[in-house]
Amino acid sequence: MSIAWFALNKLPKFNNITSGFFTGVTSSLRPPFILLFIPFIIYRKYSFLLGGIIGLLFSLFLSLTVVDIFIWKKYVLAMFGMTKLINLEDFLEIENKAVDSINLVYPQIVEGFKYLKNPLVYRNFSNSSAYNILEYLKVPNIHAILILGFLTTIVFLAFYLIRYNSKKKDANLIFLFGILICLIGEFFIPVGRYSYYDVQLMLPLFIIITQANIKQLIHSKWFAILLLGLLLSLGCFVWIPKFLTLSTYAIAFYITVTSLILLKQQNKAHD
Repeated sequence: MSIAWFALNKLPKFNNITSGFFTGVTSSLRPPFILLFIPFIIYRKYSFLLGGIIGLLFSLFLSLTVVDIFIWKKYVLAMFGMTKLINLEDFLEIENKAVDSINLVYPQIVEGFKYLKNPLVYRNFSNSSAYNILEYLKVPNIHAILILGFLTTIVFLAFYLIRYNSKKKDANLIFLFGILICLIGEFFIPVGRYSYYDVQLMLPLFIIITQANIKQLIHSKWFAILLLGLLLSLGCFVWIPKFLTLSTYAIAFYITVTSLILLKQQNKAHD
């Protein structure tokens, strides 16, 4: 996605179709990112959409030539199993014969880190998915709530794009909202979302920096939320339960609010 954003800004020609191509490739590897095309559909960026279709088909064709359709069947089956929409045991053949276990010996130090003995390991890993939070709170009908939350989020962001549809459509803001829809939408997927996912939040932050006045960002009342999220993400406050989850939601909240403000400001500037 960083390459797609780079192509959108730096290529003198065919920037939209090239950026769309890499977005399409990303979507084939990570299906939720197909949501990024929603803002480009709203703003009728057909060259970007064409590039996305080409990239998606190219990547799928390349995978089929290497591993055939077998890998995609297994992938779809695994996703349905992880989201608990199906019971995998009903679809997989369970062998009756015993399988000899393979004893694996792990090194005590992996890449200079005593992973298995570090007391903070289990506190550092944090599942920040909405499913995990709702399950922890023992909320009933979790899947229905997630679907409703997902659809509400998509409709709200799409409506906001339509509401503040300025005459001059800034490609970076369109791309920013595409990334926003993808990353916020992923919170509603009923699978584990761990702290290393948060590196994806850097791209929308960088786009915001390029689109906004730095002084205005720093003096904004929302900046404190971003600062808190960044500090928590450093692991400085290990005595706070679920500090990485709090960090994730703080940064995501800041990105969402700031993106909405930027789009509204751009609309007023062009009006």
